[in-house]
Amino acid sequence: MGVAQFTLPDEIVGRTVIDMVDERADRRPDAHALTAASAYGGEHRLTYEQLRWRAATLADALRSQGFGPGDHAGLMLGNEAGLEAAVTMLALHRLGVVVVPVNTRFAPEEIVYVVNKARCRVLFVMAELLDRVAAVRPRLLGVTAVVAVGASSGADVLDWREVFGRGRAANGGWPQVSPDAISEILFTSGTTAHPKGAVMTHTRSLVAAYGFAAALSLGPDDVYQSFFPFFTTASLHCLLLPAWWAGAAAVLDPELKIGEVMARMERERTTKYIGAPSFYIFLLEAYDAAANDLSRIRLFDYGGASMPVEVIRRLAAVFPRVELRQTFGMTESGPAGTVARGDDPPAKLGSVGRPWPLTDVRVVDEEGRPAAPGAPGEILIRSPSVMREYFDEPELTASALRDGWLYTGDIGYLDDDGFLYHVDRKKDMIIRGGHNIGSLEIEDNLFKHPAVQEAVVVAVPHPKLGEDIHAFVVLHPGRTVTVDGLRAFLADKLADYKVPRRITFTADLPRGPMGKVLKAELRRQATTSEPPPPLP
Repeated sequence: MGVAQFTLPDEIVGRTVIDMVDERADRRPDAHALTAASAYGGEHRLTYEQLRWRAATLADALRSQGFGPGDHAGLMLGNEAGLEAAVTMLALHRLGVVVVPVNTRFAPEEIVYVVNKARCRVLFVMAELLDRVAAVRPRLLGVTAVVAVGASSGADVLDWREVFGRGRAANGGWPQVSPDAISEILFTSGTTAHPKGAVMTHTRSLVAAYGFAAALSLGPDDVYQSFFPFFTTASLHCLLLPAWWAGAAAVLDPELKIGEVMARMERERTTKYIGAPSFYIFLLEAYDAAANDLSRIRLFDYGGASMPVEVIRRLAAVFPRVELRQTFGMTESGPAGTVARGDDPPAKLGSVGRPWPLTDVRVVDEEGRPAAPGAPGEILIRSPSVMREYFDEPELTASALRDGWLYTGDIGYLDDDGFLYHVDRKKDMIIRGGHNIGSLEIEDNLFKHPAVQEAVVVAVPHPKLGEDIHAFVVLHPGRTVTVDGLRAFLADKLADYKVPRRITFTADLPRGPMGKVLKAELRRQATTSEPPPPLP
């Protein structure tokens, strides 16, 4: 997919990711660029000049090891090694090496698949994950070196700190990297048997940085924080690159521990935070105005999953001076999409907003025709930040990218004013007795019950209806409600066929690394837990 439909800003044309960082370091060398934990201990702040110097030092060292343009490098690094992850990524970009983030929670077979699929030549691995990698290393066909990040020992691995110590930033002489060269391959799970690698180029990554920075109104005085793991597009393209595009400071939480996150917000004087909806549910539970000074926060952004309207209302009540925004996008879109702003009309609450810069959005019916306002259909996105392709997957690419549009697999509708409403993932829609039911609508109404802290709804097979509705509910500590009580609560809010007959109370929910609930795991639990109740 090309970028001919859009006129790119001059700051993007002919530039690479490392050009962007160099320019920020030239203009404001002493400005705060990054706060992150180190695998070797402690939490550190880097200025733009320090970030550039460290990346150039490591790049020189890696060049001496024989790595250069066209090589692919796997980065199995989490936020506990956020400092080394950011420096390594920029060092690889300076050399024209393709960055391949690898999920630190991958099982051995997933590691083998992704590393081989992406043709990685070198792996950067947190020390605590070395045993997992060592067990499958004979099957990692193209890997010639493993670099351990953190205290480690072993004759068959290199130590990141020792490698770094051999470099000299002043050596210069860097290769010319084309803006059209691949910058990252970002693996995302979906409905296929294996993760798919979304291919980003330097131009696409810069467009993503530009667009997301605009969506969040980031400026050079912002301190922008998140727990999103380094190996996700949410961290790379929604936090780090947008912050650096704006000349702001990026703050990586090592992990999602609410107390520590709030303490870091105070310490770093954070102005903007981005998290999955679940983060804000946890925040509302833990926040104590007398103990936590979050007065510098000006904006909360939520993305990665749909935000229940009731949670938005609670956030607005608890943080009346904080603007609430919602962003909608996906890995494959770069993540171009839409933004709902705090000054949108109150009647638009529940919308995911309108497109941000350099982005078009449309909704189409099953025949691919534009859907009428209010009519649900598949959401399509067009932007120069959309992935180039799925790596080495021509058939999947042809299915996802058609006539310049990305078919997202999400269902939604546009209103008369061009605001987008997200109904559900296509695969999460429930078809019960011929009725199409969006799980998000049921979840949002369950959230309205004062005893409910979280609610997730999934489809389960039914011998007569085709599919039935199963709700998993987490209650606020100290609150109680019965299944019949919840069903009665929903009776005047939803059509009878939308009220779940199966409700399971649970202490917690299975989550992925971004805090998103794993609906596939809940579907498995629901399908194997009990037979369906008889029809009334």
